[in-house]
Amino acid sequence: MDKRWLKAMGWVLTLAATAPAVRAATPVLPATGPSGLGGAAVADSLRTNLWLVEALMGEIVAEAVGALPPAPARVLLAGRVAPTDVSGELLRLVSARVLKERGYEVFVAQPDSERAHVAAPDYTAELTATQVALTYPDVGRTLGLWRSWVDRDLVVVVTAQITENSTGRLLFAERMARHFTDRVTNDEFPVVNSTLYPFTSAAPGESGWQRRLEEFAVLGTLAGLVAVYFANTGD
Repeated sequence: MDKRWLKAMGWVLTLAATAPAVRAATPVLPATGPSGLGGAAVADSLRTNLWLVEALMGEIVAEAVGALPPAPARVLLAGRVAPTDVSGELLRLVSARVLKERGYEVFVAQPDSERAHVAAPDYTAELTATQVALTYPDVGRTLGLWRSWVDRDLVVVVTAQITENSTGRLLFAERMARHFTDRVTNDEFPVVNSTLYPFTSAAPGESGWQRRLEEFAVLGTLAGLVAVYFANTGD
């Protein structure tokens, strides 16, 4: 085999190993992560999809229950979650955890005061997860071949209503949304992507024809450089 071919192939492989992705692969991370359950994540920590969903739900619940008077108080988590509503079940668990951490006594059903000798709840909180959506809208590839990073986008939307039972007074009624976007490397992707829930896993997307043209442009440039190399080193 012509040694010039070996040199050219080595040159191309070196470029492939060192060339940047079509777009910058610098992680897009906020200074602080969601301040929900587990506390705020530092900027360079690896946030799994499940952690993010719980954290964003925790932020929403914390804002809603901020309308309650300080503990101690008895709070009823109203409504029943359908067995197929996995996001609703998770929100219910997060809500109970946030309320208990703040010192409230939590009920999931109206107690029979006469039989259980328990006072009726002071407040009723009804929280519904109307949207929990995870997408990977864009993928970066080195030389159009090797996936180097994946953009991650998560949206959590909850409607919340809190009522004072003794007076029927509405203390809080809002539709709240939390949005989180960052970028994970290809090595981190299997760690953050989880099949535990439908909303903690998704198929990575591509940006369409523009991305394809960019990839072909990079590969075409490399092919041109190899051709120039042989033209300049020919006998």
